[in-house]
Amino acid sequence: MDKKEADAAIKKAIEKSRGIIEAAPFLPEDRKKILDIELDAEERSLMGLGKVINTGVREVLDCDLIYVALNNMDFNWGPHATLLMKKGREVVGEEVRDKDRIAELSRQKNVWFMHKSFVVYRDRVRFPEDIMKKVCYFEIPSLPAKWCKVEDEQLQCRPMIHANPSTPSDVFLKDHYFKGLNQHGSGTILIGLKTIPRREEGAAMS
Repeated sequence: MDKKEADAAIKKAIEKSRGIIEAAPFLPEDRKKILDIELDAEERSLMGLGKVINTGVREVLDCDLIYVALNNMDFNWGPHATLLMKKGREVVGEEVRDKDRIAELSRQKNVWFMHKSFVVYRDRVRFPEDIMKKVCYFEIPSLPAKWCKVEDEQLQCRPMIHANPSTPSDVFLKDHYFKGLNQHGSGTILIGLKTIPRREEGAAMS
């Protein structure tokens, strides 16, 4: 399957997903622009609480096939945390999206709620000292895009991921891919997948 056919199949699958208004293939020439925008955004603080690193956008932009989609408030981000707080490689705080999990954590003494859905694990970090001293940082990770079902069997690929770009990147993507459309509650996401090399495909079949 060539890229044009792959783009058509994946675009169709993305646009069939709940909460997706429109989708388009991401242009290779925009990769550096988005990385520059994200780097600039990372130099700014999150409510003065520390540096934010968008590893999710970097992971998507490292994929073989990349798409940008305009989504609305019906889009379901799933149960995964869209924001983490890390000390080195260890997760010391995270967004929790499951109500039962929030209720469970609220009964634990070692958990502090920074926000109604963001918890900090007291036994893993000195809060707020470690944040003020920039020992900790916030990470926006990539998330599995299980909501997107590509039906074309010819398209051999690894699991799809998606990422939430920063506000400046969101503005750029809306302007360049969706004619500046900015409906109330709308946003953009970047979606990526890596294709399986032919030699790997053959090995999987043997």
